[in-house]
Parts: sequence; structure tokens; C-alpha cells
Amino acid sequence: MRALQLLEEEKLAFQDIEAPAAPGPGDVLVRIKAVSLNHIDLFGLRGMAFAKRTLPLTVGVEASGVVESIGDGVEGLSPGQSVIVYPGLFCGDCRWCAKSQENLCENIAGIMGFHVDGMARELLVAPASRVIPVPNGVSLVQAACVTVTFATVQHMLFDNAKLEAGETILVHAGGSGIGSTAIKMAKAIGCKVITTVGSDAKAEKALALGADHVINYTEERFEGRVRRLTGKQGVDVVFEHVGPDTWAGSLLSLRKGGRLVTCGSTSGIQASTNLYSVFQQQLRIFGSFGSSVQNCVDSLDKMAAGITPVIDSTINLDEFPVAIERLRSRDVFGKIVAEMA
Repeated sequence: MRALQLLEEEKLAFQDIEAPAAPGPGDVLVRIKAVSLNHIDLFGLRGMAFAKRTLPLTVGVEASGVVESIGDGVEGLSPGQSVIVYPGLFCGDCRWCAKSQENLCENIAGIMGFHVDGMARELLVAPASRVIPVPNGVSLVQAACVTVTFATVQHMLFDNAKLEAGETILVHAGGSGIGSTAIKMAKAIGCKVITTVGSDAKAEKALALGADHVINYTEERFEGRVRRLTGKQGVDVVFEHVGPDTWAGSLLSLRKGGRLVTCGSTSGIQASTNLYSVFQQQLRIFGSFGSSVQNCVDSLDKMAAGITPVIDSTINLDEFPVAIERLRSRDVFGKIVAEMA
């Protein structure tokens, strides 16, 4: 079968690889239909896997598909059913897995498409515990945005930051996949949303999504504008995933007792922190990585209820390498999803 593989750093190519055998007991054979692009794909291309991996490596961390066949003992799934595949190879036995917090698994064997072979291929076999049904009304393109995008935001906003109705939130990079999702999820529960973007064109799109205030960070310092918009009080929550470029300003944008939640650092990994402001203002900082299986289920339910992902464009998988460059240059608003031929 055909697969898109990383052959060496920054070099992608389509390869013919061996198709999987029929699923064994407890396993599911899935035909992949759509693969979405994420910044984690860029990190993988640059060799930032933070763990040993073997090349060539099939890429693709976030995808949707259709059940082709099931192994003995599999319940709740049947051929022809639309599904997503959870990318983390959790153990299922540790204390965190027992609490359904798979993204904290103590024995995780890697993330598909990053440490081990991923989903940009025609067929894959996965344990039924990592295969999640897609509800009626959710398309495969939309479902391809669940595990790394929607569910990550679900985990950040509601498990960690505990965002509540009526609060004010600053969402960085509102034109990104997770940024646009955070705007929609926060507005859905009645929050006031301030977001940052890098162009006037993106500002218009963010306002159309429902953001109350949009700041073009190329033209003004966002933290000053945030303080003015909030009467010098600051926001309740900052949704952070940029890193050093925004870190200090994000802390300055918080009100007393405010919460910052971060899931990424696209501008680098080292940032200076004013510890005095952290303890004097009683700020809370939450690190957030990935999502749990339940976060994925909750995200699919939200999609079925009408909170859908912002799709920048759908492409053929053949265009994946070119689309990666668009993502790298930030010439995207929402998600790019590659459909399988």
C-alpha cells in the first residue's frame, strides 16, 4: 500500500509499504480517509521528536477513516463505521490510564506519526481501545481534526483552565487550528474572547468566528491593548501556545488569580518569567499536553452539536508536502485536511 514517509530530516516522499494483515483479537483494521496537518508534523520533520525513532517513518498524527474489518472480541464497532484513531500508544495499565487520563500514561510507547509510524497511509491496524466512533452528522474531514486539535483545546480549557461562562479569555494565534477552535468553544459557553492574529485579513475572519476583540500583534503590543480592554484588570484565562514571543505579555495580561494554560511553544522553548508577578498576583500556570480518549469523545459530541472546526482548505494527500510549507509560513486560517484518493 501507499504511505507518505519521512525519509530523512525535512524529506518527505511516498513509498510502497506492506499492507497490514487481517486484524487479530481486539484489533480493528481502519481505511484512512482524511489526515489533517499540525505543527507537531513540522516538529517531526525537523527531528524534534525528543525520543528515539527509526526512519523511514510514516507521518500523520491526526486522521479519520472507516472500519474495514474487526478482530475477535471487538464490540461497539462494525465495518463501514466512521472512526478516528487516538494517536498515543498508551499502556492501559498504569494509574493514569486507570483514571482515563491516557495523555499522562507512564509507559506510553510513543505518538503515531511522530515517534512511530503514523496515519498517512491507506490502512492501519489499531487496538479497539484507541478507535473511537464518529457520531452521525460529523464528516470525515471534520473528524480528522479531533485528536490533536479539538480534544487538545477541550483538555486545555475545561480540564486544566476550568474556563467558566462569563469569563474573559485571551486566545493567542486565533487563526491557527487550536486558536480558532478555542474561540468557538469559549464563545459557545458565553465567554468574552480577545484574540491575537498576524494580519488584518485574519482579524476579519476571527471577528466572523465570534471573537469580541482582535489584536493584530504586528501593529501593537497585545498586552497593552488587553489591559485597556479590561479596564486594567486583565483576563481570567490566557490560551497560550506560542512561547517566548508572547510569554511575558501573556502573564502581564492576566488578572489577579488568573490562569494561563499552555500546550505548545512554536517560537522557542526558553522564556523568562517574572516570578514576583506569579506569586504576588497568585497566577496559576498549567501545562497541557494532548488529550484523553474522553476528551476526543466530548469533542466529537461538540462537533455533532454544531461546534465545527474551521477548515482552511481540503487537499489531496499528494499535496501534503506543499501544504506543510503553508503551515510553516503561517499562511493558514484554521485547518488544512488532506483527503485520501
